[in-house]
Amino acid sequence: MLEHKDLDSFNLVLWKDFVQSKSSPYDDNGHGTSMAGILVADGWMQGIAPRVDLLVAKALGKDGSGSDELVAEAIDWCVTNDADIISLSLGGAPDFLPLDIGTGRGSDEATNDAIDQGVIVVAAAGNDGGANDDGDVANPCGERFVICVGGATQSGEHWIGSSTGDNNGRILPLPLLAPRSDPHKKPELVAPAEKVAVINYEGSWSLVDGTSAATVYVTGAIALLLQQNPELADATSSSNTEQIKNWIEQSVTPKEGQSGHDDDYGYGLLQIQALLDAANA
Repeated sequence: MLEHKDLDSFNLVLWKDFVQSKSSPYDDNGHGTSMAGILVADGWMQGIAPRVDLLVAKALGKDGSGSDELVAEAIDWCVTNDADIISLSLGGAPDFLPLDIGTGRGSDEATNDAIDQGVIVVAAAGNDGGANDDGDVANPCGERFVICVGGATQSGEHWIGSSTGDNNGRILPLPLLAPRSDPHKKPELVAPAEKVAVINYEGSWSLVDGTSAATVYVTGAIALLLQQNPELADATSSSNTEQIKNWIEQSVTPKEGQSGHDDDYGYGLLQIQALLDAANA
């Protein structure tokens, strides 16, 4: 991870390995390195917000699978160590195995606790779109105040692999007792998810698909927003997240013919400068 030339100047503040308890940073899968590069690369490839400080929590194993309880521990660790934004590229990793959902404290509960303390949580909608869609976005993306990110193609259309949101209420497979309301319908927006340029843990560069990549684009945009509006990072409740969601709804670009929210496309496609402008209008 740290050996890539495009990561020479990024600032890793803290590292925690919840899988093997190793004290030194490593990446035995490659996904984490690629996602970090979208955010902080500063070389041949330029990240969205290369000046941010990173807390890195490794909560998934070499094959991409893991325990939801372990992910919850990682989220709690980020909160304890004063993270302003938590970026969860979990359900949107290509070829990743699903989390083992147990009976203990899960990522949904940890995420809500983080948001209640003023932390902004951005998460991937998931990559089971199309014929294999299970009916809703991935956990914990469905939680009300999580900023859920779907995927768009290079031409700005809906990426077929991006999970569709269910915003109408249901009983099964997991209860959604009331319809989701604006600005919390899922996904909230889409960002690049097709043939995204990334660094890789082999020291070179690759192209990847997936809503994990889209998630980091939105994380980077919000990091720039907080750099320009540091008071948002001082919040101790979900008020900052709700404000950011309103700015997102105002600044995204809907697809052609779209009116209101779309279960695939959210409110529209991320526009970073328009989001910054909306916050500073």
